[in-house]
Amino acid sequence: MSTGGLAALIAAGFWAAGVCVGTYVLIKLARLLTESTRFVAELRSRTDVIVEQAHAAIDRTNQQLDRTGAIATNLDQVTANVADLTENVTVLADLARGLAEGPVGKVAGVAYGVRRAVGLRRTGVTPVQAEPVPGGPVQAETIGRSAP
Repeated sequence: MSTGGLAALIAAGFWAAGVCVGTYVLIKLARLLTESTRFVAELRSRTDVIVEQAHAAIDRTNQQLDRTGAIATNLDQVTANVADLTENVTVLADLARGLAEGPVGKVAGVAYGVRRAVGLRRTGVTPVQAEPVPGGPVQAETIGRSAP
């Protein structure tokens, strides 16, 4: 064999080895592409599920926000009603104070005193023996008496 033939034989051997390595790389690349395609398909299906779950969560959040808005509206109405009620109570308290401090209150106090005195006389109890009215004014006769 001549040198040219030997060189051709070595070149053919390297070429065959290169073809084998290239074939091996192509097979591995094909498997990698298959796995990548399968992974992308699974990822897409998972992404669709995740997107559906996210849409469901957003829908529930919107429903809760609508309920919260309705509650806030009701609270605004309650606040307005309480403000109106407070105003009305203030007016009534001023009216009651005016009646109690004015001539009507004085007449009512005198009428109470007269009615109590007449009631005590009818039962035959003297004012000194009478017990004070719970929550009522302290009478002069009971000051200094010990409580039973």
